[in-house]
Amino acid sequence: MVGGIYFIEMPYSDFKQFKGRPVLVFRVIDKNDVLVLPLTINLHREGIVITNDDIKMGSLKKESVVIVPKITAIDASLISSENSIATLKDKTFEKILKDVCT
Repeated sequence: MVGGIYFIEMPYSDFKQFKGRPVLVFRVIDKNDVLVLPLTINLHREGIVITNDDIKMGSLKKESVVIVPKITAIDASLISSENSIATLKDKTFEKILKDVCT
């Protein structure tokens, strides 16, 4: 799960609307909540660019940006093997972890 990229219905900040979006699972808080970082194909967004060279398993349709400033807690039930897209290589995940924690 941690280091995995999943396609979920991501809630907007008002929690009334949702948008389908890939997210990177950053950390499991407990059995009910996980921290995620959204991805975008807008390469001008602030964050870390990832490509299929950064993927250990699965693939991305397009080069993407992990939007590091938008870390969000979501319900863990939104993450399942059915909506798994890919898993990051350890080195790439560690780079993102370092960027989030600085």
